[in-house]
Amino acid sequence: MIKRLLILSAATLAAQLFPTLPASAAGYKLADKTGAGIAEFRDEVVNIKKAVDSAMVALDKVVTTAAEDPRKAYKEFDKAVPRVTDAANKARKRADDMKARGQAYFKDWERDLESVKSQEIRNLALERKAKLQATFDNIKATVEPAKEQFNSWMADLTDLHKYLGNDLTIEGIDAAKKLIAKTKTGGQGVQQSLDNVIAELNTIVATITASKAKKT
Repeated sequence: MIKRLLILSAATLAAQLFPTLPASAAGYKLADKTGAGIAEFRDEVVNIKKAVDSAMVALDKVVTTAAEDPRKAYKEFDKAVPRVTDAANKARKRADDMKARGQAYFKDWERDLESVKSQEIRNLALERKAKLQATFDNIKATVEPAKEQFNSWMADLTDLHKYLGNDLTIEGIDAAKKLIAKTKTGGQGVQQSLDNVIAELNTIVATITASKAKKT
């Protein structure tokens, strides 16, 4: 009983001496989770780029084998197109998760700031939080144009996929040469935009998380 009273007294004394200690001093762990979410989204964007490349390679084969037998090439193209859609859907889901992690991180940071007594440190933290939050919010400014470009290109790819599925003759392929050329050019533009998104996401991950020693 005496031991229990001593423990309770010690706990009460600690609460009186240190009433403003934050519940967690590891906010950087949330930053790491936010950075991990961005990195996971980046990986899904990389997968979209790979899927787009595979679709373009398969389309080229359809064109080059038109005078021989384009059936095998079209089967590859027929499989490649849904993979692009699937990769894009996965990226959208990952983007939602990334956004949720970011919101939790900045909300937690804001809550921790309420216990900071030094106005100087508080001002510094608020300034850093604003800069990092602006950096995080820039993801949308980078991704949205690429998303619109991708959706427009995907519509052309889908139309071409349906068209070739119904007319795989040499005349049919030749008649679609303008749409094929447009789709190939659009695909190259999409890949370039995705490269820009990937580079921007890498920069944001490095900005928002603590450095790690490189493995040798």
